[in-house]
Amino acid sequence: MNNSAITLAKELLEGDIGNLEELRIHEFDEDAAAHDDDSLEKLYREFAKDFERVQAELSKQYGDPSRTGQADDDVIPLSGVFRFAIWLVDDQQLFAVAAHEDRGVPILLMLGTAAGDFG
Repeated sequence: MNNSAITLAKELLEGDIGNLEELRIHEFDEDAAAHDDDSLEKLYREFAKDFERVQAELSKQYGDPSRTGQADDDVIPLSGVFRFAIWLVDDQQLFAVAAHEDRGVPILLMLGTAAGDFG
């Protein structure tokens, strides 16, 4: 992961609501690798560890998340979510998410923003 989560979060919060930026992405070089269960489990563990680091970093800046989970969430415009955390920041929701929609597609660790939901 080359990008600082705090730096990227600040850029997202200053930009348009609804933007997404990658912190880490794993693209499969070959179809066989995408179907190797042991390799997938290892990658999920690595992404979960990276996610936890990002969540801790963002929590130091923005406080505890308003919500966390391990499945898809209406705020997050991605499928296959296996970890997420959402912070309310001013009039926006900042989220960190780890997702893998299906075998053969990239595994993602992303930050993004959504409109605030304060009702």
